[in-house]
Amino acid sequence: MDIKRIVMAGGVLATAGAIGFVMQNGESAKARYASAPVPDITGTQSDPLEVTDIKLTSASSKAVATEAVVDAEPMSKDVAEAIKAPAEKIVEPVVRTAALGDTALPSASEALTEEPEIAGPASLCSITMDAVTSAGAMVDVSLKADCYPNERVTFHHNGMMFTHATDRDGNLDLSIPALSENAVVIVAFANGEGALANAKVPSLADYDRMVVQSKAKSNLHINAFEFGANFREDGHVNNKSERTIEDAEQGLGGFITVLGDKAQGEALIAEVYTFPTNSSQAQGDVHVSVDVNVTVANCGLRIEAQTLEVSRAGKMKVQDLTLPIPSCDAVGDFLVLQNLLQDLKVARN
Repeated sequence: MDIKRIVMAGGVLATAGAIGFVMQNGESAKARYASAPVPDITGTQSDPLEVTDIKLTSASSKAVATEAVVDAEPMSKDVAEAIKAPAEKIVEPVVRTAALGDTALPSASEALTEEPEIAGPASLCSITMDAVTSAGAMVDVSLKADCYPNERVTFHHNGMMFTHATDRDGNLDLSIPALSENAVVIVAFANGEGALANAKVPSLADYDRMVVQSKAKSNLHINAFEFGANFREDGHVNNKSERTIEDAEQGLGGFITVLGDKAQGEALIAEVYTFPTNSSQAQGDVHVSVDVNVTVANCGLRIEAQTLEVSRAGKMKVQDLTLPIPSCDAVGDFLVLQNLLQDLKVARN
């Protein structure tokens, strides 16, 4: 079957520079969360990228390089249009640890002799979360919330957000790629209850990380082409690759982590590409692009997403993306967004 690939050489986006914890689709975010101060996350503001070349290309389903461009029928006007929207800062949910600061109940005698006081509801739920540094500059997080079984929960870490759910006992264990050496992870339930944990991750200085995040229906995916690899060749790394943390630890190449549970309605999903720049056994360029699969869930929509890039120097670059998806007669095709994420140049140490 012939798969159409729309190569967007410059990307279609508006930027949001130094921001804190943010999420896509501003109105739904405001409806879901209460207002609270947003922590300051240091980042670098990027210049807006403009579409410089958009051509419809075709590729066989077996193997094709993303750069391949052939003459073809022009795209429709609404797909080619570059949509630029002002960055929108979304307020952080009120997160409080349950059972802290609750007022003790009065004794029976006190209740009979004293005037009753009107107090706010006390939380009876114990929520705890631990974070431990692990290999590959990852943070292993363990959440325990016994009175929130099978409950939707949102994780926040240095601007990255994703949605999961606890198990039937209220527990959830995750391995999260750290985006800062002092990694702070916040978890929030829909009612504002939550917890916080942190871990030191000094090994982050050995890696470069790139994140693309959006709602699950957006179907955005990172593709890395390491050292000249073409589509589906060895060295093409995506969310279906068998690359592991152990491979990165040995300097054999990068790996991708997918965060978020698509089974949760309107779930937030994040894909993270990690490359072991300091220990890589090969040298050269790593080309990174973002693909958008056109599906029944996203066709004809204008999707919002965000990219985060963390270099070994610890600096973060943040960009917001707004992209019109082709109409539903293009289901099965996909867009290739070039130059949205910065390519890596790996030199032997």
